[in-house]
Amino acid sequence: MTALPPGADRSTGLTQWVTRLVAAFGAVVLAVLAWSGVASAHAALETADPGQGSVLLTAPAQVVLHFSEPVTITDGSVRVLGPRGQRVDEGGAHHPGGEVSSVAVALPSDVANGTYIVAWRVISADSHPVHGAYTFSVGTAAGVAKSDREASAIAIQAGSVVVGTIVGVIRFLAFLALIVFVGLLFVIRLAWVEGGASRRVRMILRWSWAVLAGASVAGYLVQGVYASELPLGSVFHASLLSEVWATRFGQVEIFRLVLLMAAVPVVLAVEGRLGRQEGAESHPSTQKGLTAVVGIVGLALLATPGLAGHASTGVDPALGLLLDVVHVASAALWLGGLVLLATFLVRPPPSHEAPDEPVDVTLAVSSVAFVAVLLLIITGLVQSFRQVGSVYALIHTTFGRLLLLKVALVVVLVVLGWLSRRVLHGKVRQRASSSPASAGDLGRLRTSVVAELAVAVAVLVVTAFLVNAVPARQAVALPFATSWTTLGVQVNADVAPARVGPGNAVHIYVLSSAGRPNAVPELDATLTPPGTTIGPITVPLRLVSPGHYSAEGVDLPLAGTWVLKVKVRTTAIDEDVVQASFGVH
Repeated sequence: MTALPPGADRSTGLTQWVTRLVAAFGAVVLAVLAWSGVASAHAALETADPGQGSVLLTAPAQVVLHFSEPVTITDGSVRVLGPRGQRVDEGGAHHPGGEVSSVAVALPSDVANGTYIVAWRVISADSHPVHGAYTFSVGTAAGVAKSDREASAIAIQAGSVVVGTIVGVIRFLAFLALIVFVGLLFVIRLAWVEGGASRRVRMILRWSWAVLAGASVAGYLVQGVYASELPLGSVFHASLLSEVWATRFGQVEIFRLVLLMAAVPVVLAVEGRLGRQEGAESHPSTQKGLTAVVGIVGLALLATPGLAGHASTGVDPALGLLLDVVHVASAALWLGGLVLLATFLVRPPPSHEAPDEPVDVTLAVSSVAFVAVLLLIITGLVQSFRQVGSVYALIHTTFGRLLLLKVALVVVLVVLGWLSRRVLHGKVRQRASSSPASAGDLGRLRTSVVAELAVAVAVLVVTAFLVNAVPARQAVALPFATSWTTLGVQVNADVAPARVGPGNAVHIYVLSSAGRPNAVPELDATLTPPGTTIGPITVPLRLVSPGHYSAEGVDLPLAGTWVLKVKVRTTAIDEDVVQASFGVH
């Protein structure tokens, strides 16, 4: 029987051992997921008091906004503009009762009748600024059409395009450098310890370290103007820098820089430039200790994106952070392995820097990549469930479509890796361990590595867009609001939170042409679910106040596109039906 080379024996044993570990990890994750809740991501405005489009008989003492996750605020995070465009809020925005997912601002006691605009801008737990605006009225809704247009203009306002572009580039470079730096360190210790002394490996380690450090500093500096919608020229303002320091994002960026400083002697040791005294470098305990230190520092660095992002927020943040670290670590192992192989396969290095048997190293890297793929798939599936939640959200949101594209690219990457692994192991089993690798073998490996690197970069680009997109579960969970004008009256309607189940509220406001609450003789509403098997559901509206009708605990049993129909009768003979479609998840 033809013997396998030592690298093949070692890689096969590693594969079998870690496969069991992966299976156990998957079982634990699924068990925890069975009782855990769903993590949130970008902050979304869930409810507000006063509500959007509401017409109040008496002025409120304050405006309170409730978000889907904790948010960071400044004094000007919530502005309330009066009927003449003047700012009327007072006292600055604050977290009412210490509730970090809610923001409130006080109003004066002499609030006049008219329509008011509430404009808000907060920083979500994943460090992205989110903003919006809506209107409510006191006493009369006169001028509501103009105020609605102004609120819409405020809601779609974005900060500097230049700043936004710079932030996107910085975060992409930071993520790419992070997984290359940590992944290469991991794979060196697992598959080719001697590779740390390679000049090409050293160059990649140092460049990725420098890019990550530079991107972390730049990210800290730019975050202030990005969050405040200020021009790039304000980047060094002391007040902005201190505000960033008070946020979790700023503290995590500093923590990452501290970790990078601590990683310097670790990198030198991996390169063989530290602790070269006789016998120390080859001593098993020394090597195991260095591997453990690499693992600790590397995992701490890999945790920084999740600590500064949405992975560590929402329900069960510990589970979310664990999944994120394992997912990113798996990607780092995979990409780090490809980079390591590229250092000696894409262009042959000097003989003294090349591995004695490239196929053996490739086999070991292949085994590490196999384990990484398994972990990547398990954590990716769980994360997708937590952030998407339904087929409707997967298909009808930007996040869902980007996720489908990423999955397709990962499938291509898996197929390429499987083909190269199959060819590689087939060739190894056909020859004795003393046989050198043929030019054809190395050529096929070279082609596979280049192709996998190209697809991996595409996956990272899509991932960068995913990070900046509102998760699908939240994108489809935003409350629905609409307005019609018919028979000389204005009808405003909203359904919140527009989710499957009995916890929905429907509010309908009828206003006269002068913008005042109008008590019409009759108003009825129905909800029609997707499909034709279930007929329209009558909404049990009750009259709350003149012109204000509401229903609580409305059950929406199915996800999909529903139709809200409102029948309005203003006189004995004047009657009309208006309708609008909205999504339920």
